[in-house]
Amino acid sequence: MSKIDNKITGLPLCLIVLLLFITGNGFAQGTKTVTGTVKGAGGEPLSGINVTVKGTNTVTTTDAGGKFTIAVPGNKNVLVFSAIGYGTKEQTIGNSKTINITLVTEASNLNDVVVVGYGTKKKSDLTGAIASVSNETLVRGGNNNSMGAMQGAVAGVNIVRSNNKPGGSYSIDMRGLSSISSSNTPLIVVDGIQVTNMDMINPNDIEKIDILKDASATAIYGSRGANGVVIVTTKRGKTGKVKISYDNYVGMRQYTNVPKMMTGDEYVQLAREARRATNNNVYVPDDQIFTDPSELKAVQDHNYYDWIDAISSKALQTNHTVSAAGGTDDAKYALSGGYYYEDGMLKPQEYTRYNLRAVLDLKANEVLGFGGSVYFTHSIRETGNSDLLQDAFRMRPTQFPNSLVDGTSQWKYPSNGLFNPLITQNNEFNNTKGNTFLGNVYLRLTPVNGLELRSSFSPYVENYQVGQYRGVYTKALQGTAAGATSSLQKYTNTNWVLDNIATYKWARGIHNLDATAVYSLQKTQYENVQAASKDLTFNSLYYNIQGGTPTGQSSAYTQTNLTSCLGRINYTLMNKYLFTVSARYDGSSRLAEGHKWAMFPSAAVGWKIREENFLKDVKWLSDLKLRMSYGQTGNDAVKPYQTNGSISAPQYYSFGSDVIGNVPNNLRNDALSWETTKEYNLGVDFGLLNNRITGSVELYNRLTTNLIMSKLVPVTLGYTSITANVGSVRNKGVELTLNTVNVQTEHFRWNSTFTLAYNKNAIVDLAYKEDLGKYSNQLAGMTGDYANGWFIGQPIRVNWDLMTIGVWQLGQEAEAAQYGQKPGQFRVKDSDKDGVINNEKDRYLDGKRTPDYIGGFTNTFQYKNFDFAVHVYFRTGARERNQFYVSWALENNNGNFNNLKKDYWTPENPSNTMAQPSNMGPYRDQNSISKTVSHEMQSTDFVKAAYATLGYTFNKKLLDRLKISRFRIYATVQNPLIITPFSGYDPEQATVGPNTSDLMTRNLLLGLDISF
Repeated sequence: MSKIDNKITGLPLCLIVLLLFITGNGFAQGTKTVTGTVKGAGGEPLSGINVTVKGTNTVTTTDAGGKFTIAVPGNKNVLVFSAIGYGTKEQTIGNSKTINITLVTEASNLNDVVVVGYGTKKKSDLTGAIASVSNETLVRGGNNNSMGAMQGAVAGVNIVRSNNKPGGSYSIDMRGLSSISSSNTPLIVVDGIQVTNMDMINPNDIEKIDILKDASATAIYGSRGANGVVIVTTKRGKTGKVKISYDNYVGMRQYTNVPKMMTGDEYVQLAREARRATNNNVYVPDDQIFTDPSELKAVQDHNYYDWIDAISSKALQTNHTVSAAGGTDDAKYALSGGYYYEDGMLKPQEYTRYNLRAVLDLKANEVLGFGGSVYFTHSIRETGNSDLLQDAFRMRPTQFPNSLVDGTSQWKYPSNGLFNPLITQNNEFNNTKGNTFLGNVYLRLTPVNGLELRSSFSPYVENYQVGQYRGVYTKALQGTAAGATSSLQKYTNTNWVLDNIATYKWARGIHNLDATAVYSLQKTQYENVQAASKDLTFNSLYYNIQGGTPTGQSSAYTQTNLTSCLGRINYTLMNKYLFTVSARYDGSSRLAEGHKWAMFPSAAVGWKIREENFLKDVKWLSDLKLRMSYGQTGNDAVKPYQTNGSISAPQYYSFGSDVIGNVPNNLRNDALSWETTKEYNLGVDFGLLNNRITGSVELYNRLTTNLIMSKLVPVTLGYTSITANVGSVRNKGVELTLNTVNVQTEHFRWNSTFTLAYNKNAIVDLAYKEDLGKYSNQLAGMTGDYANGWFIGQPIRVNWDLMTIGVWQLGQEAEAAQYGQKPGQFRVKDSDKDGVINNEKDRYLDGKRTPDYIGGFTNTFQYKNFDFAVHVYFRTGARERNQFYVSWALENNNGNFNNLKKDYWTPENPSNTMAQPSNMGPYRDQNSISKTVSHEMQSTDFVKAAYATLGYTFNKKLLDRLKISRFRIYATVQNPLIITPFSGYDPEQATVGPNTSDLMTRNLLLGLDISF
């Protein structure tokens, strides 16, 4: 256990009761009428712009000519202009009765507030690499997961869908892989609360997401920011009248990009060829191949069964969110409730999520504020029979649910040992129920002008129940067991953070200072208990485990602590020269004594070049800023108690009589310390042609040292490895973000956003390394860890393969025989032409499993009241083992199961891409993701259209008569198109089989947004 004292020692906020509550009363002084016109950056009138008298519920909207008229109370003096897609702007009225205003598009709004960790900054004042994603971007495509909605939206952020089943999650990494064996997932912070993922958050509840990418920006989070930081800000109450909104869509899902399997006749011919290959290339009669009378009849009648169609059906998807927000200057509130349901294409798969959220911000006076938020999610995910889709693909089209001879139901098919998927489908359940609670309560004190003291307590609790039930008639129990099996696991993650924050802001003349100091405590606790049994006599799912014979039980508990002190200073000179320095001092209970504490500093500078006099007259240049930064972050990515060592379960020893003892499970490492990342970043922000073109370019160089991973030790110690600080990894790359206003007229607007990122990843050093040239001439001059496939100078995830160079053909019998092969079999390259294929020295580096380039392209169009948006994202440069190809074109290509449609070799068809069925030779498959044969590898390049959305917003004048502020209807198609050379079901899940995931779906959604 840690010796770090983790007691709550917050600021003595009880002293707040000594403060005076000073309030003032305003007196009505009549009203005056203000008129004006709102125009865009190009001088065109803007319709539909909201015009609000600040601090009141008085609001109006500009007409088609951009004109407005509004009554302003005598004691109010500020108008607020705002609209989706444009920046918000405040204008002092003074004595004017006419206000003409210009709004710029959102893409070029440099006054946006960005959350930078323990504070906020204007976008124009940033010195680090930080990107933002708006609520509009998150909800536009109807994605129920905010992480999925960001695919391709942020340069340098690689988001991959890890599972296509209902409720499937996403994985994320930023700027390449920094860790070899630990997690590369960034820190996720929701309203100041550190969470494990974003699956529980309804995208409709999110105001914006800010992503901190470079070490100077993430260093403020110290040991938690090594892989980047994702900061989620949910919607809060705003001053003004109550706004009640209802967002809804409903739609249908159907499979898309289904792998091309053989038709019935094609499979029958495959089976004939497979038997022929084992019979000296002589065909045999069909009744010797299809010995099941029902199958033989299907072949004779050319009558075939579509198993994928039989087990799947179109599925429902729907989402509903009701929200309310409003308030005064002294009390703001927000409430929302959400319901999401996703039916599975394969019964009984489904996913349901319920969300409840409440936010309250109170201000007693200018000195004291208090508030908080709660976010609760209840989810139910049923993934059904894990083998169902896999078995359906394996089923021969000649096999039917009922015998074609006597009509009896089929259970186990004698020809290939498969079980009827229509029976197993309803006899296995894998269910996960979860409750997550995110809370935050804060107290804010402003004792003097410019100084703010804030204490916040943020608990995060996850409770999950994972149950599995397998009936007798499943693939696992094969209809022969005495009863069903069942298991139940319950676990709880409890995480709380106490932050005490002091912020001081000072401005005088050309100087502007912003300083922040934080003292933070964090505690994480994990508890788990599970039990399993067999021979259950009836279907009680996982609620009657005691009714069977126990087969296992276990429990676990861990606790970790983190204590941090940090500071940050932002200084701006002349609104042109920007300076940021920060330092965080972290202490982690996970690490060894004497190595628990580490300092993580950062520094950054910015230069607003556009503000210099020598560029004042350059009209086409709207903005230009140069940024440079350096920062360090840490990672304590080690299992709890790893540095102390753990003890085994009781062991029995015989010394004349039985003696019970325990042995250490692992070697402890008293020197285990922080994994450290150092990063340099150079960035340029620009705006051209009155900010019709804006964007940024980032160049980075990131070095991660003291990697925490397993290190080999002499077996004479009684162990083979120890967790230690070994090795280093470098990531270098460039990122581009480009926003353009392509067309902007009175009635038509076309905006585009393009992102592109390139990353080069390489292992720089390893604690254990050897000369790799002794294994292969292809590795001559290189060093690394051969057993683990880690080569210094190469990316972390490389492929080390035998190279397939075709298929042995007729006429090459003599040459093939030298290698113990014959025509029709896969041929691999003999690198040194010594007549022997050596499983080590004849291998080659065959690409890598991480992409070179990732990016996205979004186009939004608006014509009068119609809007249209389309988003595509892409990935290139990765090469991975195609698990679907391996399972349905290689290991099963002997006629037992159905097959991917391939041009295979026969004596009459000398294909050079696919070997002969049942005669593929010794290099058919090597059953390894990273060390196999090259014909199993495929490019996972792809371009995916994520969504296309068409909407219509009803006329404001009509809605005003109905007391409705906004009413929009829309139709969305998700996954309308994918372009890829990959022959499996999803290039994002190349190495995942359909027993774990599901096929891609194309979804059609119809929805409406209405606000009052």
